[in-house]
Amino acid sequence: MADKGTNIIIEVVAPALGVILSTGLGFGPLPAILKCRRNKTLGETNPDPFVMLFGNAVGWIIYAASTRNAYVFAGNFFGVLLGMFYVLTGYYLTASDSIRRRLEIMMGTVISLWLIVGYAACYFEDVKHRNDLLGITANVLCLTLFASPLSTAAIVIQTKSAASINPIFAVMQVVNCTMWTTYGLAINDIFLLIPNALGLVLGLMQCALLFLYRGAKAGQTVEPVSNEDGPYRPISE
Repeated sequence: MADKGTNIIIEVVAPALGVILSTGLGFGPLPAILKCRRNKTLGETNPDPFVMLFGNAVGWIIYAASTRNAYVFAGNFFGVLLGMFYVLTGYYLTASDSIRRRLEIMMGTVISLWLIVGYAACYFEDVKHRNDLLGITANVLCLTLFASPLSTAAIVIQTKSAASINPIFAVMQVVNCTMWTTYGLAINDIFLLIPNALGLVLGLMQCALLFLYRGAKAGQTVEPVSNEDGPYRPISE
């Protein structure tokens, strides 16, 4: 009876909770994005995580199809749609040509990566090796997603404002990675454990910056200076 209950927790409850938390992570930036759309400006929102959210979700969708894992598929379904919505919104609203170019390069790189990996996977006769290739690539992008909000860390420290870090996404990252790290320990899955443990650390770093720099430094504001400078350069009032 105990073994049956444990199996239910591992095979049903834990992955179902993972679907909910992964979906919540994808919806994390939505309030900030909707606010940007209402204001018709990207403001200080960092668009880098949007590309990685899209690329990460696409990767896990491919992995889910290869492994026939409905839970992984369901947990990343909205990530693909929301990631694309966020990227398109950021691309349209940003006043910075350099940010547009960066988004173009990042999206091109992510899509090209999955096209190459997907094509290579077609030639693996061994299913395990094929799934390992897809899973490792997805884990690399997953780590990049977790680290991407910190791409503005230097500017956060310089301006003493954490406005470019999304607090909902940071909190959801910590909660999501805590659950998957615990689950990885429970089933002794190193591929699940390592990326989520590192993601937990990166999420806590975001939360630390949010706590330390809750408001903009007095006498400074952060706004676009020119199309080339982007939205993160501080100017004195």
